[in-house]
Amino acid sequence: MSGATNRSWRRLLPSVGNNHSDLMDARTLHALAALLVLVQFPHLRNMPAWVSASGLLLVGARLCLLHYPAHRVLRVVLSPLSVTALAALSAFVIRWDYGYFVGRDPCVAFLFILVAAKFAEVRRANDATLLLCLGAFLLLTQYFYSQTMVSALITLPAVIALAYSLSVLRDSSNPESGASQLKLISVLLLQGLPIAALLFVVFPRLPGPLWSLPEDSMATTGLSDSMSPGSIGQLSQSGAVAFRVEFDDDVPEPSQLYWRGPVLTQFDGRNWALSDERYAVTPNYAGSPDNALHYTVTLQAHQQNWLFALDTAISLPTSYTATAQNESQNLRAIGRMYDDGQILANDTVSQTIRYRQRSVLGNSFPAAGEPASETRYLPGRNKRTIDFAKTLRSEVNTDREFAHRVLQHFNVEPFRYTLRPQLLGNSPVDDFMFNSREGFCEHYAAAFVVMMRAAGIPARVVTGYQGGEMNGDYMIVRQSNAHAWTEAYIDGTWQRFDPTSAVAPSRIEGGLAAALPNESFVPRMARHAPGLLRTMQLRWDAANHHWQRLVVDFDNDSQAGLWDRLGLGKPTQWQIMVVFLLLAGIWSAVVLRSPHRQSKKLDIQERYWQRLSLFLYNKGLPRRPSESPSEFLQRAATAWPSHQESLQQLDNIFTALRFRSLDVAERQTLIGNAKKELRSLRLALLFNRSLKPI
Repeated sequence: MSGATNRSWRRLLPSVGNNHSDLMDARTLHALAALLVLVQFPHLRNMPAWVSASGLLLVGARLCLLHYPAHRVLRVVLSPLSVTALAALSAFVIRWDYGYFVGRDPCVAFLFILVAAKFAEVRRANDATLLLCLGAFLLLTQYFYSQTMVSALITLPAVIALAYSLSVLRDSSNPESGASQLKLISVLLLQGLPIAALLFVVFPRLPGPLWSLPEDSMATTGLSDSMSPGSIGQLSQSGAVAFRVEFDDDVPEPSQLYWRGPVLTQFDGRNWALSDERYAVTPNYAGSPDNALHYTVTLQAHQQNWLFALDTAISLPTSYTATAQNESQNLRAIGRMYDDGQILANDTVSQTIRYRQRSVLGNSFPAAGEPASETRYLPGRNKRTIDFAKTLRSEVNTDREFAHRVLQHFNVEPFRYTLRPQLLGNSPVDDFMFNSREGFCEHYAAAFVVMMRAAGIPARVVTGYQGGEMNGDYMIVRQSNAHAWTEAYIDGTWQRFDPTSAVAPSRIEGGLAAALPNESFVPRMARHAPGLLRTMQLRWDAANHHWQRLVVDFDNDSQAGLWDRLGLGKPTQWQIMVVFLLLAGIWSAVVLRSPHRQSKKLDIQERYWQRLSLFLYNKGLPRRPSESPSEFLQRAATAWPSHQESLQQLDNIFTALRFRSLDVAERQTLIGNAKKELRSLRLALLFNRSLKPI
């Protein structure tokens, strides 16, 4: 038998002599340590520093104990009692650190510690099996935080390490090098990718995520449900992505890109908050107007309920479907609209979502009824501004003229637009209007609404985002696009007024960097400055966007859209199963064809030897790594005395075929005899369940 053939079959046949009660060897422990480090790595940015350090130190300490088994301190620290006490203590510290225990972050942190603690006490192979399961689960928990393409790429080395650990654990005495095993694992993973991709496309999609976690007390990213002087300015200093938008038709002009978010009506003289008097309504527009704008929003998680849409939304947000042209399809609404135009999701946006939306562009919002009383309310503060507004109102004839007069005041007087205005006192609007005269969008919006209400005109503050940046075929709206504008109830409709445009018109047309070119607080990604680094970041963002759109958000609607594009309608479950089995069978035949073709290049006696070895393995008698073919068959004959003659005959035949010089006739005779003896042995052993191999 050739050495190459023996090595190839040793990969598949587990060796005898592996006693799973034996202590773990160094090679297996190193493989498990590498796996744990790769599993821990994605969590380092999500864990508190002390949790990350504790987990890594436990792994390092266990490796040190391997090389210094007599070290007294290490043996005490890593004793079962000490490790158990450490795990219990970590639970109390995590509860104290987070302030709660039942939630995503503390539970993952505790699992992080437990997996490292299990590795610290691992001694035997059965301990390692449990550790592999825990490590695989810890690896999956990284998707609780992020499902980007980077997360998938980080997972790949850990999956390879997991397979390598299984290989080493199965046969720690395997003489093959680690490089050979890694090569085999990589080949197997590549061969399995088409089957995985096929399952991804055809497998029925679940209506929600596989997991459901209690809400965490995590920090909110994005707009808040309240506004105070400086709040929008602080948010605008972030270059993080708020959402992305794909337009079905032409992209609107920058001056039309007002992404409506929380609408604030309650005012205590300093802070603005959501209304208590709002109620859900049905969008005012029916059907699909000719000038309706169709688009898809990919909204990043912000731990709040509000969704964003261009003014004025004429539909409820619906679950995204890959067939954008099929608007007649009865899609599932994921939110509701209120009388102030705000759209709220049915659930907290705790993960990235995609939804379809329709809007009609304009600067007025149809009133759903009489304005709420709180849109007229003014507290006792900011009296100078109130008196000034009443004076201005007496100089004009109509409410609309008054609104434009206020905007003109902002434009003519020496007001300054800045991200870092002066701190304001207990009457912030008065301080802004008559003292500092510098502020960000929220300062101008608050002052405008106070002046409108002082003149008896209902008014409110609208927060959201203004503008966006095209990146290929989609638009990026960042936190630096956060903005506040106003609406006043004039002539029976809510009319949009943006005081910022009177002070810094370049903010509306060119973005934050155009209005504040010299301020260092403007995020780099909001500056639109050309450069290699910025180009690379935009391309990476595009890659992540397509990953989110095509992979992460591939749901029932996307699957239905795929069938529609292929002209298949919606296939039944049995049709999907038949197609899957057919394609999987074809691919399996392609994968198996190469080894089959290689086996035909072997001598015929080697093929018969492989069949015999595999048959004996299946009957419970694997071949030992150091065993020659003759020794293997002699051990089989000792194990099964009733078949000793047949096994001895096969040993003589294979020995003669391998070592004797034979002519063609003798060779054919021996091959025929080998085929006959092999068939007889297989029939004799096929239904014999009383065999006791040694």
